[in-house]
Amino acid sequence: MRTLAASAAALLAALALAAPTAAYDRPPLLERVAAAFALRPAEVRCPSMTEWINDPIWGMSWLTPQRTWGYTDMVNEHIVLHPTLCAGAASITNLELPAWERAVGALTLIHEAYHLRLWVYRRNEGEVECRAIRDFTRGAQLLGASAELANDLLPYALAAHARMAKLVPEYRTRKCKLPLWRLPMTP
Repeated sequence: MRTLAASAAALLAALALAAPTAAYDRPPLLERVAAAFALRPAEVRCPSMTEWINDPIWGMSWLTPQRTWGYTDMVNEHIVLHPTLCAGAASITNLELPAWERAVGALTLIHEAYHLRLWVYRRNEGEVECRAIRDFTRGAQLLGASAELANDLLPYALAAHARMAKLVPEYRTRKCKLPLWRLPMTP
């Protein structure tokens, strides 16, 4: 009995001292694309839904959880994206995923990558969001979309951008020149 109790105590002590395992993935494609906009190496974390729900930073946005699509930890220098948006950005060419998921995933990745960039507007949500929407089609193409697919996804990104700017004034800037959607037809 003492041996069993000692073994159980040793197991509990080992578990308590063990480093917590991360439930997130780090897709190389998303990290390469984020690095292109951050102009430096970028760590992108795609957590499980359980990890996302229990995330201490995501949890701080309890007043407006519907607006939290991702964040950049500027102290530890990494990006965390909502699991659905990670899947959308990573599978931008997968037509079985909803177009909004792929577009918002790409837009959020680009937005958060601009927060990693070492520039004067790093902490300015309006400037970061403006750059993200302006660079949406280039980002979508870096993720693997054709120019036509990037254009087809642009209206969803523009709608997400407009929603964010309407709900949260910090994400708005008057001088931002939005990209134009090209009608997908030939003469």
